[in-house]
Amino acid sequence: MWLSKKFNEKQSFAAEKGTVALGGSSTLRLSATAQSFRVNCYAPYGYSAYAPDGEEILIINGSDGSAGAGTRMKDETLKEGEISIISDSKGCVRLKNDGSVQINGFIFTLDGKIKNSQGEIVL
Repeated sequence: MWLSKKFNEKQSFAAEKGTVALGGSSTLRLSATAQSFRVNCYAPYGYSAYAPDGEEILIINGSDGSAGAGTRMKDETLKEGEISIISDSKGCVRLKNDGSVQINGFIFTLDGKIKNSQGEIVL
């Protein structure tokens, strides 16, 4: 009876916040309600990152174990539709809504101009 009840129960999978205890580029050690070792970390296609120790991460617990779904976003200055990539050393690439690309404060416009952070054309 108990065994048949267990087979009929639906499995529920949960997500929770955790902390990167030992960083890495593809497998991590995470700390949440329980320690998880050798957790695979997932990102959009083409993106790779080394999650540093102490970062907040979303953990999805499933039938095959735990998976890291990504670290908490930090760039709160983005406008709707914009994208930024920021390294731990504050290197930054931002794709802006007007089609320009900002790299570490320099703005590359659609018409090929380069502007500094004050908006002055430098090239």
